[in-house]
Amino acid sequence: MFKRLLIVLSCTLLLSISAFSFAAVNDPPKSIKLIASALSDSAQLKNKVVYVDFWASWCTPCRKSFPWMKELQDSYRSKGFQVIAVNLDKDHKAAQAFLEETKAPFAVIFDSTGSLAKSYHLEAMPMSFLYGRDGNLRTSHEGFLPKDTVDLNALVRKLLAESVSK
Repeated sequence: MFKRLLIVLSCTLLLSISAFSFAAVNDPPKSIKLIASALSDSAQLKNKVVYVDFWASWCTPCRKSFPWMKELQDSYRSKGFQVIAVNLDKDHKAAQAFLEETKAPFAVIFDSTGSLAKSYHLEAMPMSFLYGRDGNLRTSHEGFLPKDTVDLNALVRKLLAESVSK
C-alpha cells in the first residue's frame, strides 16, 4: 500500500514538473521587441504586421517557403506588412548564396550563434511567428507546406485590417 502511494505521488510530481518545463520551454516571446532590437532600424516595425521566419540554407522546406514569403511581402507591404527572415547558418557564405539565389526582398537577421533561436525555443525548421500591429504574438507555425499558406494568408489579411494603435 505504501509503495503504491509512493509511486502515485512520484508520478504526479514528475508529471507536474514535466508540464511546467514543457510550458516554459515552448513559450516564445510574446512581443516583437526582441526581433526589433536585432534590427538596425527597429522603427520599421512600428504598427506593422510582422511575419518572423527562422530558416537555414540547408533546410529544404525553407527553400520552398521563400517564394511564398516574397509574394506575401510584395502583396501586403503597402498595407503595413513586413517579413523578417532570421538565418541560423553558421556559414555566412551559404546564407548569402541562398539569399542571392532567392532574391529575398525582406529584412534578414543573421543569428549564427543561435541566441534568437534559443529565445524562441524553435522546434522545427522553418518556424515562423506572426505578430499583430500592436507588436504582440498572434500565432506560430512549424514547418512549411503549401496547403498551410491559405490559412496564413487569411490571418495576415485579418491582422492588416485591424486598426493601428497610436
